[in-house]
Amino acid sequence: MKVLITGILGQDGSFLCEQLNHMGYEIHGIAKEVLSDNSRMIKLELDKQSIQYYLHKTNLYDFESVRNLIKEISPDEIYHMAAYHVSSEGKGNLGTIREQILFNNNVLATANLLESCLLEKPDCHIVTAGSCLMYDASNTFEQNEETRFHSNSLYGLAKITENQLVEYYRTKGLYACTAILYNHESHRRSSGFVTKKVVENMIKIKKKEINSFELGSLLIEKDWGFAGDYTMGMYLMLHNSKATDYVLATGVLHTVQDYVEQVAKYLGIDDWYMHININTDMITRKINGKLRGNSSKIERELNWKRTMGFNQLVENIVENVLEYMY
Repeated sequence: MKVLITGILGQDGSFLCEQLNHMGYEIHGIAKEVLSDNSRMIKLELDKQSIQYYLHKTNLYDFESVRNLIKEISPDEIYHMAAYHVSSEGKGNLGTIREQILFNNNVLATANLLESCLLEKPDCHIVTAGSCLMYDASNTFEQNEETRFHSNSLYGLAKITENQLVEYYRTKGLYACTAILYNHESHRRSSGFVTKKVVENMIKIKKKEINSFELGSLLIEKDWGFAGDYTMGMYLMLHNSKATDYVLATGVLHTVQDYVEQVAKYLGIDDWYMHININTDMITRKINGKLRGNSSKIERELNWKRTMGFNQLVENIVENVLEYMY
């Protein structure tokens, strides 16, 4: 079996690479021409495990390049994980121009992959990564597959548009589906995400390298799960009897403060609250309602299971970040 993973040197793509390698797949991946520091770290992790994969520098925004790659590889499965993304707080938000680029590129890459599959490998199974931000203006307090999409962010709107493309190509006979992923974390997140930011800075505080750092709020609630569980859910989706969209989530909300407290407890920092400065100007995303997913459908139909609870997730992130930082 041949598989193509876009964003193979990102968090989700790398977990898929590990998991599918253990299953005996021939793995092909697409990564950026110039790797970020985080992707270089992930590449080192994969290399240490002697995982074999073929890396392609294909431009996902160029249709002919994508079509030629699909024709060359003839993959049985495609996991489309590559995406422009910006965190809800911090320096990664550069305004309307960046958001427009984010929207255009995310939608174009998905369209190119779907059309190329239809033309060159119509029996290929493809899953694209959706997001809970597809519901960020829904004014609901729990979401499932029947909840109407409503977003006030261009990232969420891009993911809604990508899902509409998936639905369109399903009508053409393509096995295509969207995994609506709630916040899924690991030590492989980039430092712009609050889960990684908190751990890296709390470790520096423990080592007395810094005295404090900024967060936008301690009260924001997230539905946090382990990224490796969510990528296994996507694998199950491509081995279903029919192409179906699913919500993947824990259904449990934790505040940023819950997360900080758990990190501090693990590191033995009793006075953590003395080291955090709140700067509400850092918050750029407004959520109407609460983003809490109901994943009972995929649990019932595909027997999807989560292997890691919240406390174990936090400890896992801290342990792995400590290992590569020192």
